[in-house]
Amino acid sequence: NGTGQEMMVAVANEGIVKEVVLPDGTKVWLNNSATLKYPREFSEKERNVHLEGEAYFEVTKNRHKPFTVQSDAMRVRVLGTTFNFKRCRIAEATLIEGEIEVKGNKEEGQIILAPGQRAELNKNNGRLTVKQVDAKMDAVWHNNLIPFQKADIFTITKALERFYDVKIILSPDIQSNKTYSGVLKRKSDIESVLKSLQNSIPIDYKIVGSNIFISPK
Repeated sequence: NGTGQEMMVAVANEGIVKEVVLPDGTKVWLNNSATLKYPREFSEKERNVHLEGEAYFEVTKNRHKPFTVQSDAMRVRVLGTTFNFKRCRIAEATLIEGEIEVKGNKEEGQIILAPGQRAELNKNNGRLTVKQVDAKMDAVWHNNLIPFQKADIFTITKALERFYDVKIILSPDIQSNKTYSGVLKRKSDIESVLKSLQNSIPIDYKIVGSNIFISPK
């Protein structure tokens, strides 16, 4: 990093989420074997860190000292914001709050994201693209809370299908015009989640293998 400062390394163990507080107060959650390298103290002009794997960042605002996350595929530059960064076959940066600038390391282009957008860099074809996403869903792993904002039963069950790898079949007479806002605690098994869902939504459910049938109560 050119500052001659001592570098620190934080590593999350397999299956564990590790929380790290950087010298400027920025909070980082590392997911499942991710590695973060950062200086013991940031330089006067910039805040640079290097990430391998997936992490969730809540960056301390400092307009005079940009915060940059570097990976082997792309670079994310921020001024103060909340985002999720993931590096697997495709490198992804998903913006939850604020503004970030995403740039491919091999001149694949540069994109400024708005909240609710995800930049994806495909290593095979070198394409940098933007998608509209439910950004908070990308970051559920960091606190195990599934947030819903004015979501109908279809949106809620779609999210549960994604997190628990199940197929949910809704009864045709289920009420679809009602919406719900709140947070569901992600639990280890789908049945516990369905039970807590019953506290707010009048439903019955039946689990048959990896299929779940939901009907009105």
